[in-house]
Amino acid sequence: MRIALTTFEYDRNLIGGAGIYALELSRWLAPLCQLTVQSCDAYKTPPDAFTAAWFGAGVPNVRYRQLPQPLRGHGVAAFYYYALVRERFEGCDVHLINDLSQGVAIHRNAPLVQILHHLPSSELQQLPLSKSRIAITMLAALEKRALKRAQAVICDSSDTMAQALARYPEHAEKLRVIPNGVDVNLFTPVDTPTEGVVAEKPLVACVARGLEARKGIADLIEALAAVQRVTPVELVIIGKDSQRLKQRMLALALALGVIDVVTFVDSVSLRDLIALYQRATVTVVPSLLEGFSKPALESMACGTPVIGTAVGAIPELVDESSGVLVTPGDAGALAAALIDLLQDDRRVKRMGVAARRRAVTLFAWDSVAKRVLSVCEQAMSS
Repeated sequence: MRIALTTFEYDRNLIGGAGIYALELSRWLAPLCQLTVQSCDAYKTPPDAFTAAWFGAGVPNVRYRQLPQPLRGHGVAAFYYYALVRERFEGCDVHLINDLSQGVAIHRNAPLVQILHHLPSSELQQLPLSKSRIAITMLAALEKRALKRAQAVICDSSDTMAQALARYPEHAEKLRVIPNGVDVNLFTPVDTPTEGVVAEKPLVACVARGLEARKGIADLIEALAAVQRVTPVELVIIGKDSQRLKQRMLALALALGVIDVVTFVDSVSLRDLIALYQRATVTVVPSLLEGFSKPALESMACGTPVIGTAVGAIPELVDESSGVLVTPGDAGALAAALIDLLQDDRRVKRMGVAARRRAVTLFAWDSVAKRVLSVCEQAMSS
């Protein structure tokens, strides 16, 4: 089967979950089909340490095609390029689309399989001040047309599928839930015994990719102050200062008396990221609004339990055996969950084992890629 995976250019300073999804999916699809990736710079020169150490220049047996230099990084120009330049997309059996705008722009000379990470129109209710009503209306029209054109739609979570069903019930038969994946051969528990080794302080990790308001990091710092009054703890937060919130968060940590136990890191190598998950007692995902949460899944694959908020796909990733779910925005509940876990080593170990088992069983990339391929085959034969 010949598949053309098409993805837009991502911010070169912050690739985000959807971009990492496309990079990983291309790697795992490559042995299963004849794959061409229509992309921009993100595939040739990964934009940050998370992906640069991980993916290098891409997969050797995949053909990577880039947009002309003047069009890179300009979404409107890229849209018209995809709409007007037909020959770049000839010779494939299925178009696998990682962006709604391309699902509208690409010529339908082959079946379209649309990947749906979230519904942009849902932001009108979730974050009413994030974009103008006019922009949201335009995005809603875009997603409506893209879903109508597709022969199949892959939703990355049941939460995304539920939103799509509520808004577009006429497309119910097209929708399939195939979650994001994790490389369980790369993200693994620590391979050295830790019996008898006592850490100076329990370590709490938070990997947010970007220090955005919706990531709930202020709630985590507030919770940390309550935890620190009960048991010593260290917090490491990894994320780029994409919204210039770092100084405000540092000021909050100073005001709450936890500035000495909070460390902010812009980015780390993949090796150091995995080491952080392995060393952490627990990973916290305190988001107020979330899509899928790759960090939660990566942590689970490393055998580290997760305390996460019950938003987006997090409740689908974290069950009661592998972590704890709390109400978003509730710093008190977050503090209570942290105190309970940090004071119960046996429970932490049980949850870590269960988290690893859950990641391997449900979210390993090799099985996820095969499910994506199966949907492409069904679209081709329909």
